[in-house]
Amino acid sequence: MKITQVEAIPLFASFAEAFEGAVPPELSLPAFSMRNNPLLGQGAVIVRITTDAGLVGIGEAMGRPGPRGTAAHINEVLAPLLLGRDPRHHQALFTAMNEQMRFAPMGISGVDMALWDLRGQIYGDCLTNLLGGAARETVACYASPIPYMATAEGSADKAREFLQAGFRAVKLKIGRGIGADIEHSAAVRAAIGSEVKLLVDANGAYTVGESVALAKDLVKLGVYWLEEPAHPEYPDDLARIRRRVDLPVVSGEWLGSWFQFRDLLKAEAVDVIMPNITRCGGITGMMKIADLAALENVTVAPHGVGAGIGIAAAIAACAVLPNFLIYEYNQLFNPLRHTVTREAINYADGSLQPSNSAGLGLTLNEETVARYRAD
Repeated sequence: MKITQVEAIPLFASFAEAFEGAVPPELSLPAFSMRNNPLLGQGAVIVRITTDAGLVGIGEAMGRPGPRGTAAHINEVLAPLLLGRDPRHHQALFTAMNEQMRFAPMGISGVDMALWDLRGQIYGDCLTNLLGGAARETVACYASPIPYMATAEGSADKAREFLQAGFRAVKLKIGRGIGADIEHSAAVRAAIGSEVKLLVDANGAYTVGESVALAKDLVKLGVYWLEEPAHPEYPDDLARIRRRVDLPVVSGEWLGSWFQFRDLLKAEAVDVIMPNITRCGGITGMMKIADLAALENVTVAPHGVGAGIGIAAAIAACAVLPNFLIYEYNQLFNPLRHTVTREAINYADGSLQPSNSAGLGLTLNEETVARYRAD
């Protein structure tokens, strides 16, 4: 069996179009990391790999900050490496693509995902079985994010919406200053009660000293974890914070290669790592990263931004990982999340369930692809 075609399709769903120009401010600026680069919409890169046997595998690469750049890398750099190769040789293909990792790990993620989808179709088995067998029937998840709402009561209202949807854990975006962060955190805690997990994410907003001061008040509110108090490219700062606070420190969503995760773990900078399957090298990359984390007794809580294909792949991986903790089921407005595929995401009562169908068990919704094509 040979690969005959590799196609990357950039998608972009504009907020301005969806809201007819009246975009809610919490969508354009949901977190500290968007302060200089407002979020204009939701993107994704769909990867489609065709074989001479007529099988087609699909995958998803991260669509941030711009889907067209990642799609071009796949079409112009990775596709020539794959054409004529056997799709069953996923490890050899991952190794070949890994030499291009420094340029665009996101592109490799989408290709790797499509190759795994093909493997499932070739062998007639679901992804969890191909990865070694499910360790759990359902995958615990949390709702994310409570974005930068204008008032603390607005943050509390958003938290209540998540509780009504069955979530038993929610994440609040912080980083607007210690006083404002504590005000919003306290309002959310009061709204959700003591039994629901409250996670906070600063997206690298603070210095070491500020992070330590902030954490003292967060501990009093029973916060479950402190995510990216300092920028993730400063693992030594994260390690200093981790040694001085009484909260689990979490990072990893912005990292692309498993080598970067290795360095984060070697620095003893985190208690939990957060690879995103559409950015970190796909399914193969995530499994390698989880193995590295297991050697350091660190748990894995994958970052969940993306469309439905990446979510399905992440759910399958989470079902298998022995050191899995919890999955981020992103709830920020995204027209692509539930429409890129014809199959629904299987969510109920704070948990997600992996598919038992062959491969990813998904079919593309061609109408959605045509509507949101960005090329």
